[in-house]
Amino acid sequence: MKFDLEVVNSFSDMLGNPQNSFRSVHVAGTNGKGSTSALIYSVLNLKKKTGLYTSPHLVKFNERIISGGETISDERIESFILNQIPSIERLKENNRNPTFFEVTTLMAFDFFRESHDKWAAIEVGLGGRLDATNIITPEMSVITQIGYEHASILGGTLTAIAREKAGIIKNGVPAVTGETKPEPLNEINRVARLKKSKLIISSRYCAVSGRVSSLEGNTLRVTTPVDTYEISTSIPGKLQIANVVTAIAALENLPDPPGRIDVERGIREARWPGRIEVVRRDPVVIIDAAHNPSAAWSMVRSLKELISEEPILVVGQLKDKDHFSFLTAVRQLSGSIILTTPDEETRAENPEKLLPIAKELFREVRVISDPREAYAAALSTSRPVLVTGSIYLIGIIKEAEKSSLNPFK
Repeated sequence: MKFDLEVVNSFSDMLGNPQNSFRSVHVAGTNGKGSTSALIYSVLNLKKKTGLYTSPHLVKFNERIISGGETISDERIESFILNQIPSIERLKENNRNPTFFEVTTLMAFDFFRESHDKWAAIEVGLGGRLDATNIITPEMSVITQIGYEHASILGGTLTAIAREKAGIIKNGVPAVTGETKPEPLNEINRVARLKKSKLIISSRYCAVSGRVSSLEGNTLRVTTPVDTYEISTSIPGKLQIANVVTAIAALENLPDPPGRIDVERGIREARWPGRIEVVRRDPVVIIDAAHNPSAAWSMVRSLKELISEEPILVVGQLKDKDHFSFLTAVRQLSGSIILTTPDEETRAENPEKLLPIAKELFREVRVISDPREAYAAALSTSRPVLVTGSIYLIGIIKEAEKSSLNPFK
């Protein structure tokens, strides 16, 4: 990872600045930014062809780049890389090699241009201010919830992390945030004032009533200064309420906002794999991409109202995560855990290293390093199963269950 925009700007210049060929909504945050991006994309794509750029993927790289409901093809990926090798080599000679994420970002922008997309929902990779996606000038900047993650890179306080996330706010471009905690919210507000950007706090802008939640999703009524929406979404969990509200606030404040019918339909049709997703019914298997403590607590709060039986947990984490805080959170759901290994060769934490922490928290602990064997062992108990801790772990379960990877299929 390299945190500067010089190389990605140079690379973009070589490509003719494809990011200027479409209008965009830029979405940053610690948690909820992928779901919020998918909701915004689903609404905008109803009337005008729209792109969606997210990361990481669950199983296959192509999932990161979607245009008009279709993932980028293997052939399109290959042709972009082969065609851009001379530019990549030139950048390496003049400065440094562009990173994987920088190349991926320009691949997405170039694909959206070639696909004649009118809009794109762009999810930030890490942080915001120096993220490769921050070469766009969007119609709307969105900042979801802020939490402690990548603190060694972004800063050790919520204020410092919020400052980096708020780096996506552009001069005079309106912004929406789903954040409610005073410390990060004050910093986002400060940056917005400096940029002369109108800041909309979605929890104050929108009133929510009549919420009904189940493992099938949420129904609720959202009232704004503009309209009242009867919302139904297949993405379960309390956290998704905040994401829906943030998406609606952002969509309503675009220069040419979609109407109520499109907003309701787009949210109803939106999908986002790996977020309190039920991939099997007998026994019930839930997968969730929570991988940091704040996401874990949100998941726990949601599942406590959605399931009554204690699940067996299958957990794998990467080395750079706060393992103790994450395990402390998921312990509120169950006393039984199987520790395993995410499918990430260099960053996956050895589950044996999590064992001392887990033994202090859980009554029943097993280590099964192979994630497929760990999943099979959990299924054999005939109890509900929750697989969580890393997106690189739940991707394995999606593949094992032959569950759809394209959220819009």
